[in-house]
Amino acid sequence: MTTANQPVDPATPALPPKRWNDLDALRGFAMLLGIALHASLSFFPGFWVVVDSTADSDGWFDEFFHAIHGFRMPLFFLLSGFFTAMLWRRRGLDRLVGHRIRRIALPLAIFVLPMGLLMTWTVEQAIDAGVSDYIEENDDIWAAVFFGNENAVERLLDGGTDVDAQNFAEGGDTPLHVAAFTGDPEMAELLLERGADVTFLAGGGRPIDYAIFFGNVDVAEVLVAAGADDPRPTNGDWTGIEFWADGAGEAAQAEEELGLDPWVGSGWWKNLNHLWFLNFLLWLIAGFAIVALAVDRFSSSGSAPGTWSGILMWTLIPLTLIPQLFMGEGGDVRVFGPDTSTAWIPVWHVLAYYGVFFAFGALLFDRPNRRGGPLVETLGRWWPILLPASAVVFAVALDLTFDQDASWISASVGQVAFAWLTIVALMGLFRTLLSTERRGVRYLSDSAYWLYLAHLPLVILAQIWIRNWDLNAAVKFLGLTAIITALLLVSYRYFVRYTPLGTLLNGKRTRPTTAPKEVDAGQPGSRHDGRVPAADPPTLRSD
Repeated sequence: MTTANQPVDPATPALPPKRWNDLDALRGFAMLLGIALHASLSFFPGFWVVVDSTADSDGWFDEFFHAIHGFRMPLFFLLSGFFTAMLWRRRGLDRLVGHRIRRIALPLAIFVLPMGLLMTWTVEQAIDAGVSDYIEENDDIWAAVFFGNENAVERLLDGGTDVDAQNFAEGGDTPLHVAAFTGDPEMAELLLERGADVTFLAGGGRPIDYAIFFGNVDVAEVLVAAGADDPRPTNGDWTGIEFWADGAGEAAQAEEELGLDPWVGSGWWKNLNHLWFLNFLLWLIAGFAIVALAVDRFSSSGSAPGTWSGILMWTLIPLTLIPQLFMGEGGDVRVFGPDTSTAWIPVWHVLAYYGVFFAFGALLFDRPNRRGGPLVETLGRWWPILLPASAVVFAVALDLTFDQDASWISASVGQVAFAWLTIVALMGLFRTLLSTERRGVRYLSDSAYWLYLAHLPLVILAQIWIRNWDLNAAVKFLGLTAIITALLLVSYRYFVRYTPLGTLLNGKRTRPTTAPKEVDAGQPGSRHDGRVPAADPPTLRSD
């Protein structure tokens, strides 16, 4: 006989596994919230690549973002830990690892290159749009040259801007000096055609001096052909000049800091963008597998596992404070919610932070409540009290976080308390409302994995498109979120759900068929919902 704490022998017949409809729906909800979270970012000044014309620091969008960011991914990782433990108990470690390779590692391997390239291109479009807006508002020809916007340069010159206008904030550089710095021969030719002085002496030298110092051969040759002094040795080798390319590193650093070249530094091969959560899951599951091996061996010895797990589980809640204290460079940069870590090797304190929630979820799967039932079913029973309490804690924690005079420890305690209160309250709420299966909710849960994987480029492009529309910010935000979600749901229905891609993400699904009239409503098969019967755990299977 198998105890509740032992993996099930695959050869032993088992009852159909319990489906946690509420947790399945909650996990899908956490993923779908990512669309609204990213959609909100353009509506308040901050770090985002698109800034809407209505962006206002006094609006509610920053509070909305902080609130969602404060609990969403901790909730997701907690549920991922729960379902990971469930798979292990029901199928054993080998099948757990195989399942996670199919559902997590393989999608990451497939999506990382195309999504990286698409995000690189999308960010470039956003940068170009932002530069265009800035140039339009400020008539800044030097910025137009710096960012390679030839149309803006032509417009400004046609409007009367002096082609040799000096930017005294940058040592008196002319637009041609800027083109020599960035290494843009086409821009240099355009300026020269419009009458730029190739010998103009600014604070840092002539344009040819800039081209030489920053190692831009193509621009240097354009300038020499237009009449600039040729400083090359008799063999015509640019690299023979004493100070050739001494400033090339400085120019590359400027481009990287401004995000002009997404292929450098934070390029797609280093930056997983929003796919980072799959990478984190692989790290956490690898750690889980090591622990599970030890537990399997310990259980087989005849000892009763689990006597220590309850204490450990509850201890994890205050332990969350340790990695939280390292967020925002230890409080030097005030941030609400966990830091972002998008590299292949995660930042240790971010991985540890999510690892606490993952471990709590894994330990929660086995824990009984006082009546002997699953603790997860009663953990959030006080949600009508906890949910308002979490709102109050959020307001206090947010104030402490951005009050430079408040201690980072107190702010961190508030952030941790908000995350845990909200997670437990939502578990209770979803248990109350969605403990029985509902076809529409299940469909949204299934689709959430695809929607999250595909949404970010579409959100950014939509933000670019509507950024200057003369509409209320809330109308823009709600419309953007609704339309992107609807488009992705359509794409899921027709291009993902019943395709090999859908099988990869969520397991096999078959198209619904009309049940024969002679089948009685109480007989098996009378509620066919289009999925192949299986013992798989609840989707979303990104965990």
